[in-house]
Amino acid sequence: MGIWEVSFRTQYDYPFIQISGRHPGIPISMWCIWGRELLQVPTQDEHELAAIEREIRKAGRVIDKWIEAQEARIFMLRCTCGTYENSPWNVWEPYQFVDAPPAVYQDGWGYFRVLSFEEERTRELFRDLNKLGPTELIRKRELALNFLPSSVWVNSLFADLTGKQIDAILKAHRYGYYSSPREVTTENIARSLGVSRSTYEEHLRKAENRIMASLIPYLQLFAAAEKRPEPVVAKLPPVTAEVSDA
Repeated sequence: MGIWEVSFRTQYDYPFIQISGRHPGIPISMWCIWGRELLQVPTQDEHELAAIEREIRKAGRVIDKWIEAQEARIFMLRCTCGTYENSPWNVWEPYQFVDAPPAVYQDGWGYFRVLSFEEERTRELFRDLNKLGPTELIRKRELALNFLPSSVWVNSLFADLTGKQIDAILKAHRYGYYSSPREVTTENIARSLGVSRSTYEEHLRKAENRIMASLIPYLQLFAAAEKRPEPVVAKLPPVTAEVSDA
């Protein structure tokens, strides 16, 4: 038994798809989980951000926002699947597809990756999507079960890294740069690779920044959903000393 990964794009009357069409060139990423929708808007243009924020607030209830993510603004919304019947998640759930986040809205299209154990469900899903608007298959492939869980998800975390950046961060880990206390300096690693310290540090910092930018949405979703139980203090009856009559 295998699992099918289906990548596609679709274009129809759905708020976040439409928002991306009004702001071309800005890929808006969405993670939908735990009754929340987290949107990452990768721009520092304050005028553009203000316009997009107004539209996001019209589309859903914003309950928090962050500005610390590198080169991006992040918004947390209550899940809008109950508000919009044509939400992509509502479309594929009857066919038992599970999304592989993030969804990306860019230039008036929604880009999605979904997983299923049944290949024939793809035709049924596309039938419903094409009723809403043009839908195009980007890729469909069968994965072995041992490909999960890590291999499907790492693409969303590391796809933006270059080969040199990946090599830089792997070497840093291998040589003990991330140990505490640190076992090596960037100068030592650069010398062993035959490159200048500044060149190596440039690759390393870019890799670190891109990995953190990819991880931040997951961390913020976790932080928003994590409910730590209050400590329970057992109340015991007071102890009284027994007095002997002897």
